[in-house]
Amino acid sequence: MAKLSTDIFVLCDYASVSQEQKLSIIGIFDQFFVANLPTTWPKMYLVAVVSGEPGKEYPLTLKLVTPTKEQNSNFPDKEFKITLGQNGKANVMTELVNFPLAAAGTYKVQLVDGKELVGELEFKVNKTTATYEPNKVN
Repeated sequence: MAKLSTDIFVLCDYASVSQEQKLSIIGIFDQFFVANLPTTWPKMYLVAVVSGEPGKEYPLTLKLVTPTKEQNSNFPDKEFKITLGQNGKANVMTELVNFPLAAAGTYKVQLVDGKELVGELEFKVNKTTATYEPNKVN
């Protein structure tokens, strides 16, 4: 039996799947630059391509590990099932709206099959000072 794994696991600005099941991913990133914390990120997509045994159904859990290692009540674990296609692959895609960013540091998004880690995505939240200056007339 093939072990489930991730071929792609990213955050991006936009993602879609065509009628032919072609995956499009636009604007991949792994860092956030914010002036104030806590804050929320208005909109992004979490996308994974998972591989395993063709035609098999897998129960998966999506987990968020924050820099403080605390359970984020704004992002509880999400359980779902996915059935792989005849090529042994499937797309996992979710739109995240008003995503909570509570603290600066490294976050991890984990895709878990039972107790087995299928894939892990790390991203960083950086607190910065605003440096934008509108056009100045001297």
